[in-house]
Amino acid sequence: MRLTVISGFLGSGKTTLLRRLLRMSGDLRLGVIVNDMSELEVDGDLLRDPENLNEARGNFASIQAGSISSTQRVAFAAVLDAWQGRDDLDHIVIETSGSTHPWPLVEEISQRPGLTLDTFVTLIDAKAFMEDFGGGRLIRELSHPQAPLMMAQIQLAGVILLTKTEQLPPPSLQLIATHLSALNPQASLYAVNYGCISPEKLLGTGSFDLEKARQIAAQWPALTENAAQVGELGSTVIDDPRPLHPRRLWTLFRERLGTGIHRSKGFIWLASRDRDVLLWNQAAGSVGMELTAYWKAALVTNPDGKLIPEEIAMLQEQLQGAHPVFGDRRCELTVIGPERDRAVFVPELHECFCTDEEITHWRSGGTFDDPWPKSLLRV
Repeated sequence: MRLTVISGFLGSGKTTLLRRLLRMSGDLRLGVIVNDMSELEVDGDLLRDPENLNEARGNFASIQAGSISSTQRVAFAAVLDAWQGRDDLDHIVIETSGSTHPWPLVEEISQRPGLTLDTFVTLIDAKAFMEDFGGGRLIRELSHPQAPLMMAQIQLAGVILLTKTEQLPPPSLQLIATHLSALNPQASLYAVNYGCISPEKLLGTGSFDLEKARQIAAQWPALTENAAQVGELGSTVIDDPRPLHPRRLWTLFRERLGTGIHRSKGFIWLASRDRDVLLWNQAAGSVGMELTAYWKAALVTNPDGKLIPEEIAMLQEQLQGAHPVFGDRRCELTVIGPERDRAVFVPELHECFCTDEEITHWRSGGTFDDPWPKSLLRV
């Protein structure tokens, strides 16, 4: 069975790419393995489909709380063992966490005769690559804490996808392309917006060369011996039923976001938008929210008058045991970065939750200053 690995640093757009790939793969029977370094499962929740893609169907595995190249390597190997002899899957796609070193994945796959690594894809956030890595210069000079990891992800790739290119001028994109070509002249390089690329460029390409990968890996023995070398990155999970104050959240991320907070993601709700389940997505200096669903606690009140009594009764039953004030509403976020930066930023993020007085104001139907875009796309 053939496999495609989707690699890339934090926030480069791997999940967005995979979601679109799943929609565009037609009749191809795909198995998906997704890895998240945090204990909070966000990517798995976004990808899991109760009808087509889930653990019960045997075509989906979510591995969290560590990278599959280090602390969760045994769990990754177990999934490969279970899937390698199957004839009900045509292709396996692996979405790595941003901290995953590629060589241990190559080793695990190559040790199993029933599996063949077909394509290794690396995504590069063009804006973050320019701002944080000098367009690639700091990687070539190995003068950035994550430079060895980024170099490994780039050098083993047969396909490199530049994302968020619309945020940079052409000279910056040309500089990035020059550095990437120097690091990996054989890779195919594509600019991709919102994960839009033909599946044929990612599945069944046969572009991965194991012998070439071994030769490249031999040039960085320190990394192959210590696959967990990813700087000082760690994660903190925030789980709180209270709403976030929209203005304080805006101010924190727009004015006080330090460069050490590489990534934050999860599901939130705002006091000003208590109906909406919002997907929070921050990578480096880019911050965004998307509408993903509606809270049951909001729908049970039948605000649009569209629900029949049976549907309301079903929602009420599902909300039994939920929070007496907030219902099923909850903010679940993971913040990723060095410990010293998280130690400063996370307490400030906690200050963005509404106080008791503000919650009383919300319960009475009060309004809140909300600078976020009024219209959010639904995923």
